[in-house]
Order: sequence, then C-alpha cells, then structure tokens
Amino acid sequence: MMQLFRRVKEQQSITLTMAWMCIASATLLIVPVSLLNQSGTAQWSQLYSPYVWILALLTGSYLLTRLVIFLFAYICAALTKRQLLDTRNKMIRQLDFEEKAVLREFIIQRKNVLSLPMNELAVSNLLRSGVLVPAFETQEIKGSGRIIKLSIAIDAREQLTHKVLGLPTGKLSEQEAAILKSARPDYARTNYIALRD
Repeated sequence: MMQLFRRVKEQQSITLTMAWMCIASATLLIVPVSLLNQSGTAQWSQLYSPYVWILALLTGSYLLTRLVIFLFAYICAALTKRQLLDTRNKMIRQLDFEEKAVLREFIIQRKNVLSLPMNELAVSNLLRSGVLVPAFETQEIKGSGRIIKLSIAIDAREQLTHKVLGLPTGKLSEQEAAILKSARPDYARTNYIALRD
C-alpha cells in the first residue's frame, strides 16, 4: 500500500514539474520580440528558441497523455460501476430460493457481517453480482470449504426489503417461524438463532 502511495506521489510530482516546464517554455515562446530586445536577451532567444519549442512540445505532449489516461480511467471506472449496479439490480430482481435464504441470515442472526462458505453457489453468485461484499480482508479455511466474512453491499440494502426476501412483516406466527427455520441453509442451521422474541 505504501509503495502504491509512493508511486502516485512520484507521478504527481513529475506531472507538476512537467506542467511548470510547459508553462515556462510557453511563456518564453509568446513573449513579444520588442520586450526581449529591451532586456537584451534577443540573441539568447534566437539561439535557444528551437530547444524551447522542443521542451514545450515534449511537456505539452506528456500533459496531454496524462489527461487522456486520466479521462480513460475515469470513464472505465464509471462504466464498471454502472455495469456492477445493473448486474446487482438484475440479481436482486431474480433472487432464487437459496439466495434469499442466504440474505435472510443477516436479518435472522441480526448481524451485519457473516462468515459464509465460498463453495456454496448461492453465496458465490451473490458475491459475483455485488450484492454481497467482503467485509474484512481476512478469511478462514475451515475443512474443504473457504469461509469468508461478507456483508450486504450498502447500495443493495435499501432494495432488499422484507417482501423481496420473503420475510413476513410484523410478528411471526408459529407456522411462519417453522417455514423460515426449515428454509435456512445447511451451513447456517448449526448456528441456531431463535426466530421469535
């Protein structure tokens, strides 16, 4: 992380130096000849004028390239974000029974972060579509499956209503509690949490 920060800082200092060199050389090129004659630098200007032009072109080209790279990265990031948002919205509209059961676990267990197995298809689908996001950089290896700590993406939370997840509103009846309990994924059943207060 520190190496990346150092590289960005170095890149910024190079860009700033190039910008000042471009401004200085452009200023020298647009200074009126009469002003140079008064200061006695007309001969110097004629002698070094080609080098100043080359410097202006090189620094200007560098700055233009940096601007194009920045704009390209910005557009790519915006398109990726929009694509992820579209994928997430589509996924939320088409949640299957297992995926709803995984998302219900956050409500049933009253937690923002759950350790979920990556080898489960529903979990990997939700993670790939951006509905679930890694909560921490840590992961645990338990048995043959990889367990990773996940949370529901902040942008997706407002769309995951009780109706979307198939949760009844208000107090649960005995029958509703039994249905929800039986619908819990196998890996969550070992973590029994009472569904009713």
